[in-house]
Amino acid sequence: MADSRTSPNSDRPQIIRVAVGSKNPCKIEAVRKAFREILDRGANDGNSDNVTASSRSVVKLEISAFDVPSGVPDQPFGDPETRQGAMNRAHAAYNAAVEAAGDDFSQYPDFAVGLEGGLEKHIYKPQQLSTNGVGGDGMQQTEELWCMAWMAILGSNSALCTLGKAAESNFVPATQNYSCNKNCDQNGREKDRKFTWGYAKTAAFLLPPALCDLVLHKNMELGHADDMVFRRVNSKHGSGTVGKLTDGQIDRMDYYVHSLKMALIPWIRPELYLR
Repeated sequence: MADSRTSPNSDRPQIIRVAVGSKNPCKIEAVRKAFREILDRGANDGNSDNVTASSRSVVKLEISAFDVPSGVPDQPFGDPETRQGAMNRAHAAYNAAVEAAGDDFSQYPDFAVGLEGGLEKHIYKPQQLSTNGVGGDGMQQTEELWCMAWMAILGSNSALCTLGKAAESNFVPATQNYSCNKNCDQNGREKDRKFTWGYAKTAAFLLPPALCDLVLHKNMELGHADDMVFRRVNSKHGSGTVGKLTDGQIDRMDYYVHSLKMALIPWIRPELYLR
């Protein structure tokens, strides 16, 4: 079956399919916003380095969401565990999308995305300042929890995946053949298509003692602790802890969007990453 996605020179929309390893509306919309903004500034008409309004209109983004396991504890701690959870979700989302597509390879995802929130634990012993500004006796050490998240994006060196590349990029994708009638194996996949990962981590912020106590000593997941402390329901599907603590200045979706864009750097600057 030929791939129905069209070439950059066609008036028909080019379709980029993204599989997300979560059905959390906040995460899905963050992925949609990050990809849409990258594509809107980076898509070109195939003949020019200049981004045009018409070129933007012919790139269609299709998001599919899958409820997949992270393969790590419900409350991950530290960078390795949290990053692995994001990778597991992206990989599982890709596999779920492929399974859903069956023999119709034109429905296979171009990207798969995993987002995983985590915590960093630190033991901190601040130095107390005396009245003259000189360090005095050390204060009692405290346990700190810092909230963060990892993004993992699985993509390839294909023409569709690199539509959002920088205007000055000289990268030549695996194939320019969007109909996939040439340069494809018997399963319709591009022969020289190579997968790669993009990663990024959000900024981290310090959690208040009330939340730290519930997570560290009551073994609560942060989302449940947030609901208890702030007396709300299912906060992780809404503005999240970051939204509450910043009084809405940064909600959970915006918190993810910046790091998702950074995780897309290999496809913005493919000449530096996709070899």
